[in-house]
Amino acid sequence: MKNIILITRENNEVVTQVSVYLCNNHKEVKQFCRFINSLSLDGGEKLAAREIFMNREYNLEKYVPLTFEDILKVKNRMIQKIMRELDMQMLAIALYNANQEIKDHILQNMSQRATAMLKEDMDYMDIPSESEIEEARELVLDILNFLSVETFDESFNAFDKMVKKTRKKHKSPIEEDDDNSLNIVLVFRGTGNVSSGMSISIFDSFHEADNFCNFMNELKQAKGNFIYARHAKQMVEYETTKPLVIRFEQVLEYNSKVRNEYQKTKIIREAFKKIGPDTLFMAFKGLDKRSRELLMQSLPIKTTDAINEKIGFPDTYDLDLFTLSETRRARQKIIDSINKNTRKFERNVFPWQQPMIKC
Repeated sequence: MKNIILITRENNEVVTQVSVYLCNNHKEVKQFCRFINSLSLDGGEKLAAREIFMNREYNLEKYVPLTFEDILKVKNRMIQKIMRELDMQMLAIALYNANQEIKDHILQNMSQRATAMLKEDMDYMDIPSESEIEEARELVLDILNFLSVETFDESFNAFDKMVKKTRKKHKSPIEEDDDNSLNIVLVFRGTGNVSSGMSISIFDSFHEADNFCNFMNELKQAKGNFIYARHAKQMVEYETTKPLVIRFEQVLEYNSKVRNEYQKTKIIREAFKKIGPDTLFMAFKGLDKRSRELLMQSLPIKTTDAINEKIGFPDTYDLDLFTLSETRRARQKIIDSINKNTRKFERNVFPWQQPMIKC
């Protein structure tokens, strides 16, 4: 399994965008994080990189890396959990030349037998190098980070249970992808339109990742709260605010509800201009004639003619030839394009025009 790095872009101590990078080992993680955290940006922005764990929820707030001295702030119960996960020899190295307060804080959460064993290891071990001490202390902090964040496994396990039940009922095989790349899903939680936390899940196939997105996006939330799951690529930044469109069905709803032609042109039609006719044709799989015609009203005439030509020759251009994954990828491109245009529209619209976006 790959090591996951979360990169946050902060502006005035608020996380505005996130991105993901996957590493092959712990050494690569440390090198990459050290490089990103050393970068200087203009305009008060800052990049912060840290290793995170799959299916664990992380707060989207200014990231302040832990230091070994922060152990003093950790409650006794958490110290005891860390001790259960940590090798005694690594702990002895981590505590070498450490502040006496830190030693006392850890020792008071250990049994007499464990304390005696630790002191014996510290008395008879070879003097560790600075790099060995740093590595041992980083391991302690990694365990603390892992145990401190809230688990997201409950939702993930509910999805996994649903998938297994569906496969057993319909005896359907897993749909394979054409490539072997890992498929990343970002899950945001928040209130209003602002995300306060997020988690990352990774799947072997786009099909499974997309099913997970659909599952999470259909979960009912308390009034004012939201969960938003989306596909992601490595080293691409994604905004932490809730987007206008989450599911493809909302594209149809939005297109029919918006009465302001200027808004519809800037958001819907401009977005469709950037999507090729082949991609749009794939996205139409499974739509009824009325829905398809409704979407085509927002397409450029040249694109509409190209799609009508394909529809007119079903023997050559058969929608059934496309896999479900191809259709979902095409629809995701449309969703991403509309959301991108929405953000541009919101930034450029006059203040008295702002209330026009309602859906």
